[in-house]
Amino acid sequence: MKKILFLLTVLLVFPLVVSAQQFEPRPGLKVILPEISAAWQAGTEAPDALLEHMMEHLREDAARSGQSPTEEQLRRAAQKRLATNELFVFNSDSGAHLLISFSELEKNEAPPSPRAIDLSARYAADGVVDEGWENVKVRQASAQIDGAASAQRFEIDYSHEGEDSRFVGVVGFAAPYWFWLYANDHLADPEDRQVIETLLSGIRLEVERQK
Repeated sequence: MKKILFLLTVLLVFPLVVSAQQFEPRPGLKVILPEISAAWQAGTEAPDALLEHMMEHLREDAARSGQSPTEEQLRRAAQKRLATNELFVFNSDSGAHLLISFSELEKNEAPPSPRAIDLSARYAADGVVDEGWENVKVRQASAQIDGAASAQRFEIDYSHEGEDSRFVGVVGFAAPYWFWLYANDHLADPEDRQVIETLLSGIRLEVERQK
């Protein structure tokens, strides 16, 4: 009985965590995630909960445009939208998630300057805000991502249909890849904010040098 009580006490004081995980979304490109809460999972396939969330988002967009797509049409559109991401980190219970995607430079294309990355982050923030959100507050600053030459971070506090949420985006470059880290916290779980910050501050990108 004492052992059981001791284990329960340990779990309360030291919540379950998932150790650092490594993924290789493209040959020679590694993404190393830091240790995070066990409530969060990571993988290369979009979870059902995120697919349903995207379908609802597209349904709202269609309604604003006076359209009425079928469930199958919404599902295909949601799958296509999510397919642009290569790594998903998510909390299925709260709906909070981090989407990670990459784009390789074309042959002979010059690496982006810090100014170009800054502008790209501004355009990305503008594009995200144009989603029918209300009470929007946007902040942008430089970011430090292990393995990246340069990165910019923007934060957006907003409300949608009366519910407050927080979006955090990081746009950067780790030669020869542009990368985007997009996190959405619906404020359903107080611990999600810290997990997202841990992910964004502890993520590491490793790119093998091309011969």
